Amino acid sequence: MKKINVIFVFIIFITLISCSSNKKYFGSSNIKIDETGIVNFIRYLEGRFYAENTIIDRSSRIMSPMYYAISEDGKNSYGWFCNSSSSYDCSDNFLAFKTIEHCKEYSKKNCYIFAIKNEIVWKNMNIRVNELSFSKNIELFKKLNLFNQTSKSIVNQANYEKYVFLDDDDCKGKRNYKDLSNIRGASLFCLLVGQYEDRQR
Repeated sequence: MKKINVIFVFIIFITLISCSSNKKYFGSSNIKIDETGIVNFIRYLEGRFYAENTIIDRSSRIMSPMYYAISEDGKNSYGWFCNSSSSYDCSDNFLAFKTIEHCKEYSKKNCYIFAIKNEIVWKNMNIRVNELSFSKNIELFKKLNLFNQTSKSIVNQANYEKYVFLDDDDCKGKRNYKDLSNIRGASLFCLLVGQYEDRQR
């Protein structure tokens, strides 16, 4: 019994250290996110993304969200996922750092962690997002003062799934931050870009 208690305390200790070390990567600016950013965030929660340097069959893969980074201007995003129904099934070795670095490399901008799993951690908000509907997320982002009120209104509750569940796109994988019209992670018509971890055996 004593051994079990020691192991339990050790697990809690390691978890607290991990959470504490990740906080330095959290964003803290007064960011404003448009409807493309909302769609990309829902894509992240749904595990829908374009996997860099890897060919995956999306129909046979279940991806759980682990880390979501956005550029400091809110225009680009990058996700990291777990190839499992639970994000706890994958190793978390410096993934917050890796997500930010890949986001930086892809967007040529400073990036910060916006969410861990389904929890928005920007400015230490610690808000869990369980709703995947577009309209409810718009309302949430407005409530949190994260939504760009001048955002174009192309997406709505009736058509948002068409954008979230893209199976493919004609967008460029080339990293080019000057033109966001056909760059993954920045365009409504392009998949969210990201990578994934395989489930631990």
